[in-house]
Amino acid sequence: MERQRVIQSPVTQSTGVFAVSLEGEFDIAERARVLDAFAQATTWPVIIVDFERTRYVDSTVLECLVALGRAAQKRGADLVVVGLRPEIRRIFEICDLQRHFEIRATSSDVIGTLGTRETDVYRMSLVAEPSLEIGNIEAYRTEVSW
Repeated sequence: MERQRVIQSPVTQSTGVFAVSLEGEFDIAERARVLDAFAQATTWPVIIVDFERTRYVDSTVLECLVALGRAAQKRGADLVVVGLRPEIRRIFEICDLQRHFEIRATSSDVIGTLGTRETDVYRMSLVAEPSLEIGNIEAYRTEVSW
């Protein structure tokens, strides 16, 4: 089944916080969308990946997260993972990823520690659930907000 991709122009920023929220179920079919979102995050000094509304991830998404972590580390940026539900946390533990990422309860924890206002955080939400079906094409939506 073919999926519609929403491609945003790259966002570049030298200061601030970029928060990506993954909502729904993410597997290999969502790889390109996850990579697009993570690519936009790579220029920011603080990156938050929020799994609070994530119901499922497979190794493809974890691979993308590890690549984002390496890119952030290479630039001296901070990558923080937040909102790990018990089933997602278990996957992190099985893969021993908790050793490689700073994990916090919520994005507000990270933002509060930085002294940044919530309104100054660039937010992107990827939603991996069909929003409508036209013939054999499922349309997925990407929400972007400041």
